[in-house]
Amino acid sequence: MFYVLNSFVQLRPVSARNSYCDPLCQELNKLKCLLLNDNRSDFGRVLESCGAEIERMSFEEALSADLSAYQSYCILGSASTPDARLRVLLEAECEQNGKRIFAQSLKSFGPIYCAPAVDSTTRRLVSVYPSASGGIPGIAPGELLDDGTNRMVRPYMNVPGMRPLLVYGDHIVAHRFWKADSDTMLHGSEPGLWMVGENLMMSSFELHNYCRARFAPSSVWKKLISFIAEWLTGGVPSAWPAPPVCYGPIADFSDDAVFDRCRKDAIGRGVRWLRGFLVDNGRGGIREGLRHNIDPDGIQASANAVRTDCTGEAAGAFRFYGVINNNSAAHETADRLFDFVFGPMMIRGGIFDGMLRWTDEGWQVCYQDDVARAILPALYECVYLNRDDRFGSVCRALDFLVKTTAKDGCRVPRTDAPFLDENGLRKLAEEEHGCPSAHYNAYYHAALLLAYLHGGSRTYLEVGRRGLETLMSLYPETRREQSETEEMCRLILPLTLLYQATGEKKHKNMLYRVADDLQKHRHPSGGIREWDTGYQASCARTSSGECSVLTENGDPVADLLYSVNWLPIGYITAYKATGDRRFYNSWRDIAAFLLKAQVRSNDPKTDGSWCRAFDMDLHEAYGCPHDAGWAPLCSESGWTDAEILMGLMLPDIFEHTEKESKNL
Repeated sequence: MFYVLNSFVQLRPVSARNSYCDPLCQELNKLKCLLLNDNRSDFGRVLESCGAEIERMSFEEALSADLSAYQSYCILGSASTPDARLRVLLEAECEQNGKRIFAQSLKSFGPIYCAPAVDSTTRRLVSVYPSASGGIPGIAPGELLDDGTNRMVRPYMNVPGMRPLLVYGDHIVAHRFWKADSDTMLHGSEPGLWMVGENLMMSSFELHNYCRARFAPSSVWKKLISFIAEWLTGGVPSAWPAPPVCYGPIADFSDDAVFDRCRKDAIGRGVRWLRGFLVDNGRGGIREGLRHNIDPDGIQASANAVRTDCTGEAAGAFRFYGVINNNSAAHETADRLFDFVFGPMMIRGGIFDGMLRWTDEGWQVCYQDDVARAILPALYECVYLNRDDRFGSVCRALDFLVKTTAKDGCRVPRTDAPFLDENGLRKLAEEEHGCPSAHYNAYYHAALLLAYLHGGSRTYLEVGRRGLETLMSLYPETRREQSETEEMCRLILPLTLLYQATGEKKHKNMLYRVADDLQKHRHPSGGIREWDTGYQASCARTSSGECSVLTENGDPVADLLYSVNWLPIGYITAYKATGDRRFYNSWRDIAAFLLKAQVRSNDPKTDGSWCRAFDMDLHEAYGCPHDAGWAPLCSESGWTDAEILMGLMLPDIFEHTEKESKNL
């Protein structure tokens, strides 16, 4: 039977006067501390900056050392148990000689006995008590600390003298604070950081490389690390390990020269990042990117599925880069990526002719929004670059979608070939209503309208028009997937193209209505807050499966996977269509925000990427981490990076097109 933390409810916090969180007594200053760690670590570097004498040994070296020469001990294990010979000596120093020990992630030490390590992904650390009642100085009750994909050991049982500093709550849906009382926090929770008596502090998680593992929010973790380091050494940390990533410059982007220089730098970094995920230089498409999951040593997992949408979007980014830089290698990469989209990922012949496969794994699955984003870059080539050699394949893909679209111009969220025959396909078109969601349909409508603008098909115009008018007849009460913000962001581009296609005032008014609504949620940084009136989105305020990063309206969080990533293309296209300077200003505003939010790193695996969630107050990638596939630290090669890159480059493409037209 596992440990039940309800017993913590009976434990009252110790007196503040003599507690472990008081300022350390004078005689504890400049402690000689033994650091037991087989490798150098972030936390070890912090300890070494505290002014105390720190000696590092491996666990094997410590077996033959004189442990009595030290006044405190830091044991950085990894879901392990110290050698029994070493354990006896260390426990004696703590229990008999009153020396302080901090131990991370030990399966057994002192009176504590833990279960095997488990993944902490669905759990979040939360501070229970204020510092005056035995909590951690500077960390308020309810404040959340996220520890990535940690290896968490759980005590089997409570022991006398055990009191919590942090606990793990399961599936906490909150942004930075869990608004609950201490009894609620403790009920059903599990220990994260605790004291046993006055001299033993233990954590169930591994914090040795907390910086490399990008624990967040970084400012809160810094307070915790400082507290533990001072408790061990008697000194205050004077140096901190350099973070593995930082973010783009907070510069004066009102200066045109500064903005252009930073924009070009961001584009160059982003395109280099994309190159790292190409399969066979693009012949095999592009991998999805990076997962959210970062282990305690700082190793981030990759998302290795080859997606058709990511591949098409990346093709667009490489094509734009090739045009504005006259870069033949980028053009060749774009060609290889497009060949993959319209080659092995397109079904040719039979009743599913023209269907684009979702991924190399989702082989017989078709999402129309994903198809649209795969083919839109080929349509940008047609309309903006006068390259229409793939237009026939684009129409083939659209024709399959059109014949499976309901009468209201919307399609069901997805179709699965194994469950459809000719009758099933026909019934899809006979349905009165599809899914009234911009998440699932708006970019499909955008692709139809762009194809109409290039090729003149009235069918594409009518289906695209009907679908968008259906959505706008319900707006803002469309069927939301992630948030109301997402629906707004996804509508800017298709409504712009609808107005371009028809020239009708009512369609222009639709565009302006959505654009005005978006600005209500603008953050001073230039980003757009996630918002969901009435919390109607299917993924909002949930903690299983796919989840929004929105937990409460007003959170300063921007979503770069589902929302603001669509705005650069949308806004600059709206400016091109209307000539209204407000859209150019909106493009520049969101572009400036994205320049600030881009990841900077010495590691090519992350440098130049954008993470899904960005806290615009903290200026850090951070958000509710429960999404099963695309949580806050993920970086999506297509949806996020390629879409942002195309949006940053599209003004240059328009300028290039105008120059080419004048030359003709």
